Amino acid sequence: MTDIASAPPTVTLRELSGLPELALTPPLARAVWGETDTPEDPVLLHVLHRAGGLVAGALDAQGQLRAYLVGLPTREAGVQHSHRLGVHPQWRRQGLGERLKAFQRQWCVARGITRVTWTFDPLLLANAHLNVRRLGATVDTYLPDYYGEMAGINAGVPSDRFEAVWVLDGDRAQQGVRELWPAGEALHPLRDELPATVPDAVTVRVPADYSRLRREDLAHARAWRAASGPLFARLFAQGHRLVDVDLPGQRYLLRRSTAG
Repeated sequence: MTDIASAPPTVTLRELSGLPELALTPPLARAVWGETDTPEDPVLLHVLHRAGGLVAGALDAQGQLRAYLVGLPTREAGVQHSHRLGVHPQWRRQGLGERLKAFQRQWCVARGITRVTWTFDPLLLANAHLNVRRLGATVDTYLPDYYGEMAGINAGVPSDRFEAVWVLDGDRAQQGVRELWPAGEALHPLRDELPATVPDAVTVRVPADYSRLRREDLAHARAWRAASGPLFARLFAQGHRLVDVDLPGQRYLLRRSTAG
């Protein structure tokens, strides 16, 4: 896990509080998810912060918000739901997303929260790499069209989502992901069917850049969604979890769950 102290000195990671600071989040949300995005109202975030939720941000030396995260309390004691994590397009590939998740982990552990959940697009390879490979979360739930019809950068395809589960005091989060990948070609959702007898370890191909595919070939992006969704849902129903991501190889590793 990247330590918060490794962040550049020109970026400060901390909780956001007060309406003036929270009012910085809507412009950033629109820069991240598009001008048609509907950001959270700063007053609502103010109430959320007061009620025990987490609103954290990365601010530059001029006090401009460059990334932010929103964590919601849940009905389950010791569980937080991470609703938003966005990094300004000009500040990506600098590790701010991972640093904010590290901040969230420390914040939660200090308050007795041991599990964090969130959703992400099943076909966004880079997001899966951060969530599963870098942070150590796992996925065993597929949520079809979870947010309904969306606008902005998510427009045009069903809003299917994976639900990630991050066990903060687990081995994966504390010691890193150590998975042995099986030999052989990964299943390609557009070409391959799951075998009648599914092995304990399955690898699945995903697009290299689904966001770009959505922009440049919407029909192909929809085909990926339609083919991959039932495949993932079937694997989860048979007890598999997404446990690792091969970023250069553009593939996921799903393994039948074991205890722990």
